[in-house]
This record gives sequence, structure tokens and C-alpha cells, in this order.
Amino acid sequence: MNIKELLKASRFKMIALDDDPTGIQTVHGCLLLTDWSEENVQRAFQDEADFFYVLTNTRAMTAAQAAEVTRSAMQAILKANQDFNYRLIFVSRSDSTLRGHFPLETNVMHECLEACGIDRLPLTVFAPAFIEVGRLSIEGVHYLKDGDKLIPVNETEFARDNVFAYHHANLQDYIAEKLGGKAFAYERFRKGEKLENLKTYIEALQNNEPAFLTVDADTYDDLENFAACLLQYLSQDERVAVLRTSSSLPKALSGIENKDLLSKDELIQGENLHQGLFIVGSHVKKTTAQLEKLLQCPQVQGIELSIEDILYRSDELWEKLQAELIACDAADLTPVVYTARKEVRLDNADERQALGQKVSDFLVSIVARLPYQPAYLVAKGGITSHDILTHGLNIKLARVMGQILSGVPCIRTDNSARFAHLPYIIFPGNVGNENSLAEAFEKLK
Repeated sequence: MNIKELLKASRFKMIALDDDPTGIQTVHGCLLLTDWSEENVQRAFQDEADFFYVLTNTRAMTAAQAAEVTRSAMQAILKANQDFNYRLIFVSRSDSTLRGHFPLETNVMHECLEACGIDRLPLTVFAPAFIEVGRLSIEGVHYLKDGDKLIPVNETEFARDNVFAYHHANLQDYIAEKLGGKAFAYERFRKGEKLENLKTYIEALQNNEPAFLTVDADTYDDLENFAACLLQYLSQDERVAVLRTSSSLPKALSGIENKDLLSKDELIQGENLHQGLFIVGSHVKKTTAQLEKLLQCPQVQGIELSIEDILYRSDELWEKLQAELIACDAADLTPVVYTARKEVRLDNADERQALGQKVSDFLVSIVARLPYQPAYLVAKGGITSHDILTHGLNIKLARVMGQILSGVPCIRTDNSARFAHLPYIIFPGNVGNENSLAEAFEKLK
């Protein structure tokens, strides 16, 4: 049986708790929930797709908040499934450059399953490979591919993240670092291995929690092979699996077919008298390079926001910005609103999170107060795109359309959103080359 048949035969439902809004960057056709009310979760279980995503956005939270939100989402899902009795597979979808609350979130998922008396595999599958953008796990080491070079992720800017810094690209060493010296059991599923190998590893890890199984993968064939082995194992074993992944393994586990990149006609339906809008909040080096290229495009108008103005003069800043947006639209220019590129250094993670939230709140207010509906909206960066999605556009549930560029997802809003039927493009901060934002603009204009 292929993966789709395995999912149907055993009534599996894969549920991805996504720690930022970019995790849907490989999938299409499923539902994305930003609100796990009983009604929304019921709708997701009733949906034809064999999987759905729940956007928890925990990467933008403190550890305590992340645990609380993960627990809340898990409890809502497990309660709703009592009416459907699906075989569940839980994915903690996170960053392919190893940033995020790990192993906190998977620990909470295991705790919730235990509390509900649900049999589970007493281990966490760890598969951070993201094939589309060259994040590859080879012989137990995780790399970022840059051209022809493979760079261990601990040598990249992502390992020096203000909140989620780390020192190891070897995944066993990375896990050890994140566990703070606590003993753990470890196995590695290698390229080309089969169901019998997986059974051996699970048996070896069985009574040794905390336990982790990493997955070597530098192609989709590797991930699809592992996905098929895991589903075959679970169809016989009946326990629930918990996985920590980036965006590629959920696609492999979903069994969906590949889909072409979205065309302009698919994205923008009907006539719109207004220009689109770009809002750029991410500060990683890649985003800054992409922003510079975008601002060189004809018909684009850059509008820089200073962090000081956002923090201390937000009312005056909004009045000025609103006038600039209206003027751009009247002149048939596409505005690109971006925060000043200089990163503000603060003493601790909580202060950095609080500053990021204040900046994000202002960016959200742009969408909430925008005096016209743009032809489309592109948000660059995880925190920015989440807060615009949930607070600016007020989206509770949406259908994932697909991708405009590889790794860049798009959803369409429904009638209940701030702007109905708006193509909303979620552009991850660390995806694409320096021309990618400009390519998205050229495709949309």
C-alpha cells in the first residue's frame, strides 16, 4: 500500500501543532486552524483531508506560555477525537534550523497523551530535514545547503539566535545540549533502512525515556521511505506517535501529490482596483538581502519604520504611514513597509520577546486600520505573519492553497476575515535566495 492507502486503511489523522505560521509551506488542500475551539476542531476532523494544522505560534512565546498553549491545543484535539475515534499522529512542527522550544513541546504532548490514558510510543521522532530549501540531515549531522556547500547549522546565524541559540549540528549532541546533560536514549534511522530496522530501534528505545529517534534525509525519497515504515509500524502497533519535524516530513506523511506553484490567476481572482502590500518584520540576514532586491524593483515604494517611533510615537507614526500608503496606492505603487534593519540588543530573552511583540502589534495595526483592501498581502517573518493572520485579518480557520514559491505558502481568507477572499502570502524569514521577494512581487503585479 502507498502512504495515502495506509492513512485511509487505518483511519489515521495527522495533526501538526505548528510553532509559527510557515509550517504549511509544503502542503495544500488541508485546513489551518488558528483557534482550537470545539467547533473548529470538529470541522477539522470532519474534513476530507487526512491531516490538519493547528497554529500555536509558540516559537514567539516564553517557555511557560509555550507549554500552556501546547497543552490547551492537545486537550482540545484529544477531547474532540472522542467523537471520531481517529488513529492520531502528532507532529510538533518547528524550524529546520533547529530554533524553538525543544524538547519542551514534545514533552507536553507526551504528558497530555499519558493524562488521557492513550497508549503512545515512549520516544520522540526527530526529523528536521526540509528538502525544499536544502536543510539536510546526513549521517546524523544537520546541514544548511548554500549553493554547492553544506554548512553545519551550528555555523550559521540561526545558531546564534537571541532566544534559541545552540552549539551543535550533530543531532545527538544537539539533543544532549537541549536536555542540559540529562541522560537519554538515542537511535538513528539511516538512508534506505526498512520496517525491520525501525522495529529494532523502537524496541531498543522502548523503556529508556527520554528517548529520541533521528531520521537521516537529504531527499524526499528518504522521508517517504521513513513515513511508509512508520505508518506500517503504527498500523500494527496501535500506539500514538509524537514527532518533532520541520516542514518536509509532514508532507511525506500526508500522502498528498505534488502541486505546481500557484499562478497569478489562481492567487488574484477578479478585478481589484488597489495595489498589493508587503509587510516585512523579519531581521535575519537573508530577509535583509531579499528586501534590498525588492526595493530596487520599479513600481515599489519602500517605507521604513524606526523601532523608536513604534515604541514611543506610534500615533504620529500611524498618521504619517497612512498618508504614505494612500499616496502609494493612488500612484499605482506597491508599498513595502519594513522595520529598520538594526537589531536592538537586550539583556534577556523575555525582554527580547516583549520588544518583538510591541513591534508586531504595530505591524498588525497597519492591517487592522488599512483604509482599503489590497489586491494581496505578503507578510515576511514568522511572528509578523502570525499576528497579522490572527489579529490583523482575524482568521480562525482557512484552507491552504499551496505555494507561490518553493517554501512560501498562501492561504485565502473566508468571509469572516477582515478582508474577504484576500490572498495572504506567508513568507518565512529564512527561505529563498536574495531575489525571492522580488520574484514574488513580479509574479503578483
